[in-house]
Amino acid sequence: MIRALFKAQTYEEKTLAFVQLAFLLIAMFGFLFYGIEHWALEHFLDSWQSRVPFYLSLLGFPLTFLMLFSTKPWIRYPFIAWMAITFLSGMIGALFHLVWNADDINASLFSISGFIDSFRGDRPVLAALAHTHIGAVGLIIGLTLNNTSET
Repeated sequence: MIRALFKAQTYEEKTLAFVQLAFLLIAMFGFLFYGIEHWALEHFLDSWQSRVPFYLSLLGFPLTFLMLFSTKPWIRYPFIAWMAITFLSGMIGALFHLVWNADDINASLFSISGFIDSFRGDRPVLAALAHTHIGAVGLIIGLTLNNTSET
């Protein structure tokens, strides 16, 4: 990605390479800081599901870092797959947080007030959606790379 920025010839190529690099840095620092946050907050309960966000960050950061230096298929395809997994796990995590919050307060998710109350519960729904954000940004990068842009 870094070489693609320097090799770009036209204004459009330079703009696309810059935006892709900026998005890649957002995803990379997201993985780094969310991983540190999960470790610092000890986001580990007895269930294996509570460890998923940390493990996503643990592998997501090096994959994203490697994308800075190469966009060859051997790194790009695992990167795209990992971003899709990160996106889906963020969505599933948000759903789990929402359902568990609703269960704690005995609210129905099928009413506006119950949904809003569940969204404000003890388990932060937006925290799980942060991984959805990283995955979406990573997918944008991986899917907008063309096959001839190898650096």
